[in-house]
Amino acid sequence: MTENADILDLPPFPSMDWSDCDSWEGVIDLSIGRDAVLNVTPYDPDVTRCPSDSQAAALKFNVENGDRVTDAVLIAVRKYYDKIRPRYVDFLGNDVGELMPVLSGSNELRKLIDLVHVHIHPWTKAGIAYVGLQFSCTWDREHGLGVMMHRDRVVDIGGADVSFAWAPDEAEEST
Repeated sequence: MTENADILDLPPFPSMDWSDCDSWEGVIDLSIGRDAVLNVTPYDPDVTRCPSDSQAAALKFNVENGDRVTDAVLIAVRKYYDKIRPRYVDFLGNDVGELMPVLSGSNELRKLIDLVHVHIHPWTKAGIAYVGLQFSCTWDREHGLGVMMHRDRVVDIGGADVSFAWAPDEAEEST
């Protein structure tokens, strides 16, 4: 880290600032969309603000394996989308064709979702932190879309809160 305790300068992380939410915040492009806000939450910021090796490993994995992560996300979101779409048809009314059209392939989702926030959590499994991907989506502008990842595996999917609000059941005890 740099001399200034409010600025993180520690590869593989981009330059980040300490936020009022007890986490590091910066900007990143993970090849899933345009630049997104990157948030890295230390396990116990009263002990150390420094991101863990597990968090660095998670970021490095996502950067080096962006295509694998993107493919896993698009496949999982497509299944989720097809499952929830019938509930939205009446709600969206005449706009359903534009906001939640019938899809012929997972890649069509790229027009409907936009990565806005990447959360690197203190929760780990096998030495790699969990990463939450928070998207805006055309069909639910209020709640968005959230995906919790471990490496290139989708652990959970749902509203945006899935990406940031709780530890996955399978996560190991943090130390």
